[in-house]
Amino acid sequence: MVQYYLCPPIDEIRLAQELAPLVDSFGGTVPSVAHLIELTREHGLAAASMALYEALRVAPQNSEFLSRLDAEPTDRTSTPAGAKVLVVPALFYGHYPEVGGDAVLPIGIARACGFEVETIPILSVGTVTENARIIHDHLEREQAERVWFLTGSKGGADFRAYLQLYAGYAAINRIAGWINICGLVEGCDIADFNVATPARRLKFRALCRVLGTRFELLSELSTTHEYWREPLRPPPHMKVFNLSAIPLPSHIQKSLIKRYRAISDRGPNDSMVACRRTVIDGGLTIPFLGYDHFFRGPNIAPILYRFFNYLRRQ
Repeated sequence: MVQYYLCPPIDEIRLAQELAPLVDSFGGTVPSVAHLIELTREHGLAAASMALYEALRVAPQNSEFLSRLDAEPTDRTSTPAGAKVLVVPALFYGHYPEVGGDAVLPIGIARACGFEVETIPILSVGTVTENARIIHDHLEREQAERVWFLTGSKGGADFRAYLQLYAGYAAINRIAGWINICGLVEGCDIADFNVATPARRLKFRALCRVLGTRFELLSELSTTHEYWREPLRPPPHMKVFNLSAIPLPSHIQKSLIKRYRAISDRGPNDSMVACRRTVIDGGLTIPFLGYDHFFRGPNIAPILYRFFNYLRRQ
């Protein structure tokens, strides 16, 4: 029998109300990956996922930001924003454009809000190291004095590696901030799963050959890779905005069930990565309840309009 969803619908209002005392006990902080794994063991995956969403929503720095965002218009404008957005797209963005990994939606909305936008031509199945070099070379040639980086999924890993590998270059000083959408900024849990056994490693080595890339692509995305061992600390002058998907088990549809289950021992996840790993500490976060890693939903467009209108003044 076909399983269309992982489980039946959940009363999200009741769940949030029941978890309010637990979220209050966090004292305005956001639980770590390790803490969320403990909460999953104690209370279940739905409760841990909702606790993460609520903790992000009510954290003092985020609650004020989200209130201000709600007041922003969804208007389009022809007035230049005075800054440029450079996009680092997701893995396979050139192979499967229907998925949206090329960031076509945020690109269109950023332009409608007055931003100049350009996609950096990273390799669609390039390694993190290869794409970090492409980002570096592009920014060295970039003429705009003030740029925002918008990264999606693996694009976040590529951009973080760029910041670490080329930290001494002056061009970084022109980066106003980082818009991190479901970023693999601490590696990817499903990559860990895919290389966890000899049989899986053999399978994915063969797949990498078919795709015309190296197995290094997967090994670099492992959460244990050297790129992700140290805490992520973007340059102090850069503002960081996280747009993070947090689905409950009841939101997981047929095509993602296996991947979601495969990494459920790591706590709340979006079917590719533990949700908490997509949140860069010190940044402001928009949590998207019910969304998975592919970041599809009916409310994304109005939120992005409000966000880019907010960004015009930053």
